Amino acid sequence: MSIDLHVHSVNSDGTDSTEAIIESSIELQLEAICISDHEYLTKVPQQNNIEIIQGVEISVSWDLLDDTNKFGGTHLLVYFLNEESPLDKKLIELRQNKIERNYSIINNLEEFEIYIDKKDLDSLETKVPGRPHIAELMVKKNYVSNISEAFSKYLGNGKIDGIDNHQLGIKEIINLAKQSKSLVFLAHPHTLMSNKLYSKSDNWIDNKFHNYIQTLKDMDIDGIEVYYPGYSHNTINTLLEVCENQNLLVSGGSDFHGSRKPNNLLGIGYENSPIKVPYELLSKMKELHAKL
Repeated sequence: MSIDLHVHSVNSDGTDSTEAIIESSIELQLEAICISDHEYLTKVPQQNNIEIIQGVEISVSWDLLDDTNKFGGTHLLVYFLNEESPLDKKLIELRQNKIERNYSIINNLEEFEIYIDKKDLDSLETKVPGRPHIAELMVKKNYVSNISEAFSKYLGNGKIDGIDNHQLGIKEIINLAKQSKSLVFLAHPHTLMSNKLYSKSDNWIDNKFHNYIQTLKDMDIDGIEVYYPGYSHNTINTLLEVCENQNLLVSGGSDFHGSRKPNNLLGIGYENSPIKVPYELLSKMKELHAKL
């Protein structure tokens, strides 16, 4: 049995309800799960058959990354976040910022003769509309053939203006997380190294990456998401070494989005290269959290 600490529901850019996710997780015999929606704390009642960790994923701005890799992106996974905590209250502002950011993206797409009606975006069943929703509307209107093309040509970091207008600074978010007595992890670390093709090279854990992690450690992050779909055994082992050297905790998850990423399965990732995130990682996280 294993755990999955990175799951998205219909409340952000996933397609499954929280009830469906919990039911599937129990069927898969997962021991624990975190529904970590973007900029929204999804409230899930505690269950008898599976442990529920409350958390959220937040995109942040980071001056260092802006200066060294405009195509990169920094996402934080915040675990053990409580309702009405300082960070949870700040998420309200972030969600409003994101709505305005979405409108900015839609306006900028018109330069490419791509026309998306704001009403179509606003009417979607989600708490936090974002780029994947805009991408789906682009597919629906035949501007692109699929979501990947939308991101590689238009919606990826550094492609058009307005992509990250909603983000707050990484130090502010980390400080709010600490005030909220939560743990902060770097999500899918390869996105720090994304390039203009919205992809990563095989050897993305280089000296620049190590410098990024050292700086994040100095900013008081608690860990790194090491177990992630598509990461090779070599990549995982290298990241485990990074965590050990920096005295950082380890987490992992499928980054499940339902039918929006149909090949990425809950608790598994890709079938041809499944991940298995051991419960002992969560035990160490809980030990640290108990000291806050």
